[in-house]
Amino acid sequence: MINWKKHFVLVLSLALSLVLITSCTAPSPTPTSSLPTPTSAASPTSSTTAPPREKMVRVAQGFPVYIDPGVAIDNVSNVCVVNFYDPLLTIDENGDPQPKVAESWKFDPDTLTYTLKIRKGIKFHNGDELKASDVVFSLKRLIDMGEGWGYLFRGVVKEVSAPDAETVKIALERPVGPFLFYLEHVAVLNEKQVMENAQKEGPYGEFGDYGKSWLLTHDAGSGPYMVKEVKLEEHVIGIRNPNYWQEIDKDAPDSFKIIGTTEPVTVRTLMAKKELEISDEWQPTENYDAMSKLPGVKIANLRTGAPLMLMFNTSKPPLDDVHFRRAVMYVFDYAVCQEQILPTAERARGPISPIIPGSDPTLPLLERNVEKAKAELAQSKYAGQLDQYPIEFWWNSVVPDQEKIALLLQSNCAEIGIKVNVVKSSWTQFIDAAAKPDTTPHIFPVIHSSITYPEAGSLLYQIYHSNTRGTFFNMHWFDDTTQAEIDSMLEDALATLDKNERYEKYKAIIRKIMDLAPDIVAVEMPQRHAYQAEYLMWPTAKAAETGGKICLLPELRMQFKDMRFIGGE
Repeated sequence: MINWKKHFVLVLSLALSLVLITSCTAPSPTPTSSLPTPTSAASPTSSTTAPPREKMVRVAQGFPVYIDPGVAIDNVSNVCVVNFYDPLLTIDENGDPQPKVAESWKFDPDTLTYTLKIRKGIKFHNGDELKASDVVFSLKRLIDMGEGWGYLFRGVVKEVSAPDAETVKIALERPVGPFLFYLEHVAVLNEKQVMENAQKEGPYGEFGDYGKSWLLTHDAGSGPYMVKEVKLEEHVIGIRNPNYWQEIDKDAPDSFKIIGTTEPVTVRTLMAKKELEISDEWQPTENYDAMSKLPGVKIANLRTGAPLMLMFNTSKPPLDDVHFRRAVMYVFDYAVCQEQILPTAERARGPISPIIPGSDPTLPLLERNVEKAKAELAQSKYAGQLDQYPIEFWWNSVVPDQEKIALLLQSNCAEIGIKVNVVKSSWTQFIDAAAKPDTTPHIFPVIHSSITYPEAGSLLYQIYHSNTRGTFFNMHWFDDTTQAEIDSMLEDALATLDKNERYEKYKAIIRKIMDLAPDIVAVEMPQRHAYQAEYLMWPTAKAAETGGKICLLPELRMQFKDMRFIGGE
């Protein structure tokens, strides 16, 4: 299992070190046709005829960004990785694994071994042919480094080998039901190119720094795009790979640019000038409303099953009492939260959305019930001394909607005699506070928008397993007995190879969680982006608009090769 505290210390340390590194330009292979210097689509011209629009997709996102597949784990980093690299497998809109670098596979349940056949003819960006040994190197690198998605494979993969240039064998230490999904997170690197550019001195013995410094600003992939320029803390530019092994439509983007900003005025201004094709997903509701009125701009509301959870610190009085927690959970006004504060969100039924396989769709919508709240509060050991136990609700200062939710809960709780103090905080302050139970606030809202694989177990493990405690994923701090029971149930479910049996175990865990009342699941949040619908066809946004299925994995929703420029030039 991953040591999440160590993992986040490493990621945060790398983030701080990036600030000290000067911006640099990454050399890249020369494409068969030159790409024009990026210019604004709205720039004035002296000609009476508008110049052809450069087919560049510009996307706003929060930085820092790590384009090294051995480090990437956040949304923006994974968007870069999925466009610069090819993974072993991919996952479609139905949540099924599909071939990518591995064109076929089989599993031997007796030896717990996967045998994968590697596709012939894939070339890395420098022209080298992708071989099975590159797959072995890439997976071993993930495990050795222990960062990014490495936690999925540490303690799980017993051995990985390449019997020949087109075959990879992965033997497991123990059964893992959703393991095939994990392979979407194995981006294949060019072993020779990485090691030629690796620093000899580093924490990985004979591998030196494993190419980490070089891979901050370069790629060693075979994906549909390749690095043109990385300016740390500013932007990432990728250009189309002219020799990609899959056909790319002529109207697909020639390039993309990930821009490191989420500042509302900046994002709105760039969208108005058509200097940004897709906004980030963290804008306040008021900004989405304003951008929806811009000519040609639409708001993509992507239902991805992401719960907005008001997580309780279950170790801090009075929330250490289950009856008190249930009282707070029942008194919250879910309808007002959804209808008046977050009108594009969905009402929730529990911690796992019905659209995620393995959920329990039979659960009723969460509803306010003041009488139940009073009854639970009467059973609490704090019932007669509420004035001595106020609770603090911290909200993230860059997300104004969270303050509105905090004030709603404050008002709701006041009706039954519970005092809620609303505290404005920064994300950095919360990350620091969440490391220990005594510094973690009573309540803090988190949107769990990242899902590792399309099953309920992904979010259940992320939010409730003890390995994630001390991070923003999990601030619950259950007592040892309760936590051990949850861990055992999760580990048993994940070790179950039969899918239907595994799903039933997930449902039992969900019911257990609901009984413990460790959160208020306020709503199911959409992932929202403003985008230039007038001239950019984004398949994910179109599917959401027409009621079609979209992929549950965030990075797979933003594969630039699948987008199209439309409406003439």
